[in-house]
Order: sequence, then C-alpha cells, then structure tokens
Amino acid sequence: MFRLNPPVKNAIVALGLVAIGFAIGAAGIHLGETDDAPGASLLGILLMVGFLTLGVRTAFRGG
Repeated sequence: MFRLNPPVKNAIVALGLVAIGFAIGAAGIHLGETDDAPGASLLGILLMVGFLTLGVRTAFRGG
C-alpha cells in the first residue's frame, strides 16, 4: 500500500483547502455582483480568507 509522508500529505491537503476556498469565494463574489447583494460578496471573501488560513495552517503543521 502506498503511504505519503506527513509533509507531502499536509501540502496536498493544504492545496485542496485553498482550491476549495477560492472556488467558494469566487462563486460568492460572482453571486454578490450578479444579484446586487453586497453581503454575498463579503461572505465569499470571508470564506476565501478562512480557507486560505486553514490551508496555510495545515501546510505548516508538523507531522
């Protein structure tokens, strides 16, 4: 069975979290601009920052 080293696994999980965060954030910003709802844009930006923070934290976590 193939096992990843903890630093490699952390990097892959971090990239996944950042990608999900940017996708959700971009969707929220787009929805906010389309529907003229500034709250949706703000929520999208906050979600993007939150997922980016989780991704960086995961990447630098020791394994």
